[in-house]
Amino acid sequence: MGKNLNILSIIKKLEEIKMKKALLTIGILAFLISMPAMTAFQPFEKTLISKPAADYDGTFYGGLGRVYKDDTGEWVYDTYAYIVGAYKGGNYKRVYSKIYNLDEEEIGSMAFISGHRILIGRIKGMGEGKLPILGFLFYNDQYFIGRIMSIVGPAPHIYGEYTPN
Repeated sequence: MGKNLNILSIIKKLEEIKMKKALLTIGILAFLISMPAMTAFQPFEKTLISKPAADYDGTFYGGLGRVYKDDTGEWVYDTYAYIVGAYKGGNYKRVYSKIYNLDEEEIGSMAFISGHRILIGRIKGMGEGKLPILGFLFYNDQYFIGRIMSIVGPAPHIYGEYTPN
């Protein structure tokens, strides 16, 4: 009789664990399904990712393109466009930049929030088209480098130099 009670309690515990796993799975799926709705919510984007105020913490300039090592082991910066902008610090860095082609004509803008190496934001062309971006960013006292990705298009590196105020 004691063994049957022990087996029944084990079966009940297993059922509780299965229920917890099922609820966790449902929660994760609900979050993933709601992601497109969250990215389409325009007021969220406008309040968090906006041009830094006049009291920005610094400026930067750099390139958008490809970074790789050549056959001699030297770093090569294959620049497709230039980026120039400003950033505002805090727990999360708010970054706003203009994008220029190699002839120095404005072709778009980029804005993102960066928190400890991860960045989330948007890239916009001169037309109405906007795309969300996700990426990573590493920086030291003077330089930065990272990579951005979107739903469509290439995944270029971003790199350059920044100057704190």
